[in-house]
Amino acid sequence: MKFRHCTLSILILTLVFFGQRTSAAAGTTEPGVARVSLIQGEVSSMRGDSGDEVAVAVNTPLVQGDKVSTDQQSRTEIQLDHANVLRLDQNTRVTLADLSRARIQVQVAQGLVGYTVLTGNEAGIEIDTPNVAIHPLHEGSFRLQVVSESETQFVVRDGEAEVSTPQGSTRVQKNQIITIQGSDNPQYQVARAPEPDEWDQWNRDRDRTIQDAQSWSHTDRYYTGAYELDSHGHWAWTPGYGWVWSPNVDPLWAPYRSGRWTFEPYWGWTWVSYEPWGWAPYHYGRWFFQNSAWWWWPGPVTPAYRPLWAPAYVSFFGLGLGIRPSSFGYHSIGWLPVGPGDYFYPWYGRGRAFSAVNITGITRVRSIANVNGAVSPLVTPGSRYAYSNVRAVLTDDRVRQAVTRVSENDFVRGRVSQASRAVSVETIRRAQFVTGTIPAVPTRQSLRSADRPVHLASSAVRTSNTDRFFTLRQTPPSPHSFNSRAAEIQRMMQTPGQAQTITGQARDATIGGRPAVAGTQPGRTTVPREAVNPQRPFASGQAENRPTPRDPATSPSQFSGSRPGAPTWRHFGENAPNGSSSATPPAAGNRSSFQSPSSNSFPNDRQGEWHHFTPSAQRPAERQPQNFRQPEYSRPPLEIHRPIVSERQPQLNPGRSGHGSWQGQGHQRSGR
Repeated sequence: MKFRHCTLSILILTLVFFGQRTSAAAGTTEPGVARVSLIQGEVSSMRGDSGDEVAVAVNTPLVQGDKVSTDQQSRTEIQLDHANVLRLDQNTRVTLADLSRARIQVQVAQGLVGYTVLTGNEAGIEIDTPNVAIHPLHEGSFRLQVVSESETQFVVRDGEAEVSTPQGSTRVQKNQIITIQGSDNPQYQVARAPEPDEWDQWNRDRDRTIQDAQSWSHTDRYYTGAYELDSHGHWAWTPGYGWVWSPNVDPLWAPYRSGRWTFEPYWGWTWVSYEPWGWAPYHYGRWFFQNSAWWWWPGPVTPAYRPLWAPAYVSFFGLGLGIRPSSFGYHSIGWLPVGPGDYFYPWYGRGRAFSAVNITGITRVRSIANVNGAVSPLVTPGSRYAYSNVRAVLTDDRVRQAVTRVSENDFVRGRVSQASRAVSVETIRRAQFVTGTIPAVPTRQSLRSADRPVHLASSAVRTSNTDRFFTLRQTPPSPHSFNSRAAEIQRMMQTPGQAQTITGQARDATIGGRPAVAGTQPGRTTVPREAVNPQRPFASGQAENRPTPRDPATSPSQFSGSRPGAPTWRHFGENAPNGSSSATPPAAGNRSSFQSPSSNSFPNDRQGEWHHFTPSAQRPAERQPQNFRQPEYSRPPLEIHRPIVSERQPQLNPGRSGHGSWQGQGHQRSGR
C-alpha cells in the first residue's frame, strides 16, 4: 500500500511538473510588461493600442508600443524586466518598440536617458536614436543623449557597447564617450568620458538600491520590484513555505484592494496597485492568511525554475447575473487572492472564451487536470501546505473579508473602494467562479492608471514632431487594437451560449472609420531593410526634410572649446585611430563638454578624435556581440513535498552588426 501511494504521488508530481513546464514554454513567447517604478514630477504615456494619452503612476504597466514622456524638472524609472532598467531625465521621450523575454528595443526620440543592464540578462538589447543604433554587449551602465535628430552622444560608464550607423559599426569601451553627427553620412568622435555628474550619480544610487536589497536573499532575482519589500514589511520563516513576507498595514487590510484594474493589450485586465511595493507581490507568487495576517509567498527560490508573471493572481467571481437587452454580465464582480493550493484560471491571452462554474464545483476539484487552461497550484495537490483560499472563503470569516467586489460599472472605470464590504457565505455560494474571459467590456476609462489629467507641457514634448529612428531590426507588429478587443468581448457577451474565442486580431474591425489591416499600426511607417540604399538610407522624397549633417569644424555642438593639434579624419572600418592615415583634416577640433538637460556640464579637458562613416561597396561581415554570462542550470531531483514552478529557459538573442534600416513613426495613432 505504501509503495502504491508513493508511486501515485510521484506520478502526480511528474504531471504537475510537466504542466508547469508547458506554462513556462508559453511564458517565453508572451509579450513582456515593464513597470514604472519611480516618478519625480509629471510623467505621461501614449498607449500603443489606442493612442490615448494618460498620466502615469508608480506601478503602471507598460507594454510594447507605448511611448513615455517626462515634463520639465521630471524624471522616471522604468524596469523593463528583472535585469534591464531605463531612466528618463526631464523633457525626454522614448518608445518601447519591442519588449519580450528575448528582445528589448527602446527608441529615444529626444532627451537624456540612463540604461543599466544587471546580472542575469537574457534579452538582446537595441537602443535606437534618429541616427544610430546601440547594442550593450555586457552588463553595464550607459548614458545616452539625443541632442538633435542628427546628433547623439553615448557614454559607457561600465561595460561595452556596439554603436551602428547605416555605414557600419564600432565598439565603445568602458569610460569612453562617442558623439555621432549627421544622418546621411554620419561622422563620429571617440574620447575619454567626462567625469560623472549629478545625473550619473542618481543612476548609480538607484542601481545600488536595487542590487543591494536584502529581499533578494528570500526571493528569486526574476521578481521585478522585490527590492521595494525591505522598507514596507517584514519577512518570517514559515514551515512548508520558507520565507514569506507581510506588509506593514492595517489589521483589516487585504491584498488586491488598494488599486485599480486597467486594460492592457494581450493581458486584458491588469491590477495596478497604489502601494509603492505593489508590483512583485501582485504579479508573482501567492497569498495566504495565517496568524491574523496576510502573507505573500514568493514561491520556490531555486536556480532551476523561473516564476511566471501574470496581470494578477486572483480568482474572479461573478455576483448577480444581469440580463440586458443585447448582452449579459454580472451586477458586480469580485476577486480573491489565489492561494498556494489553488488552481489559477487565466483570463488573458488568445483563445480564452467566457466560462464559469458554481463555487462549490471548484472546491470539489481534486484532480490535476487543467480545467479550461488552469495553472496548477504551486504546492503539490494533497500536501498539508496546499492552502486554498477558495475553499477557506466558505468557512473562514477573515478570508471571506478579503473578497473585494465592485459594480461592473466601477470595475471598468477603475473605481475600487478600499473599505471592506462584507460578503456572506450565501452570496459566495450563489456566485459564479469565472474560469475564462471576464464579461466586462473595457472603455476609455479602463486605459488609465491614474485619474489626474495629462500635463500639457509633457504632452507637447511628445507631439512636437514626428519620430524617425535608425534601427538594425524591424520592430514587431503593433499591439492589438483596443477597439477591436473591446468589440470582441462585447460580441462574446451577446451570445454567451456559444464558445466564442477572444483572439485580439483587428481583421474585421475598423480604425478611425477605415478598415484595419492585421499586423499594421496607424501612424507608423516602416521602411523594409531591403529598400534601404546604404549610401542614402532615406525613403525617396524624405531626405530633403532631414537636417543637414553639421561639420564639427564649423557648427556648434555639445562639445565646445578647442584642443591642441588637428584630429585625424578617418574612414569607418579602418584600424584603431593612431594618426597613421587620414583624410583632409578639419580646422581645430573640439573638446568634450557634455551638457545634460539638467544644466550639468562636464569639465572641458577631454580629448577625442573625429572619424567618418563612409559607405563601402561591400557590407562588413556580420558580427555577433558577446553574449551575456549565462548561469549554469540543472534540474533538481523531484521531491514529493517540494513546490513546483515553471522551469527557467534562458534565451540569448544577440544583436546584429552592420547595416540596418530607417524607421519612421508618427506621433498619432488615432481611432483605435
